[in-house]
Amino acid sequence: MDQRLLAVAIELLDEKGWSALTLDRVAERAGLSRATVWRHGVTQASVEAVLRAQLVRDYRDALWGPLTMEASGRDRLAAALRALCSVAERNLPLLAHTAEAFHGPVLEAMGIELDFFGPWLRILEAGAADGTLDPVADPERFVTALTNLVMLTYVHLRALHGDYGWQPEETEDYLLQLVAQGYLPRD
Repeated sequence: MDQRLLAVAIELLDEKGWSALTLDRVAERAGLSRATVWRHGVTQASVEAVLRAQLVRDYRDALWGPLTMEASGRDRLAAALRALCSVAERNLPLLAHTAEAFHGPVLEAMGIELDFFGPWLRILEAGAADGTLDPVADPERFVTALTNLVMLTYVHLRALHGDYGWQPEETEDYLLQLVAQGYLPRD
């Protein structure tokens, strides 16, 4: 796909959602004819496929560091959560308009394979083994709750409240502090 047209499509998606990705709107924004946009195959489906593939690549790349770093399980989990926020930031236009970005059946239908849980489960196991994290009774449910809590909240704050000061680093710091330390007073 032509990178300039993809950038225009992502801009429209970010500003107005999926309904904005029409041949007419992309052509108008790009200053090209509708036929030219059509010849380049810029459709909602093609843009979504490109963005989901990029999301999965970013996710795999970002989680590799925390998964393989020399650190305690607790530190690796914190690094993985920060990596998840970075993935969300880089893929904000897609994630702000797609509730099921990482859901297996949707990805599989597009021919995209992803082991979402693997890195998290290994990090939790390492933390339980080194004593820096408590063992988790149902690790997949724990990972589902934790990653959704962080990523969906991050996306919401950045996409819908960014104009109110929710910038990337601050949003990440608030979320990770809240997740790691909770809100109850300390003894």
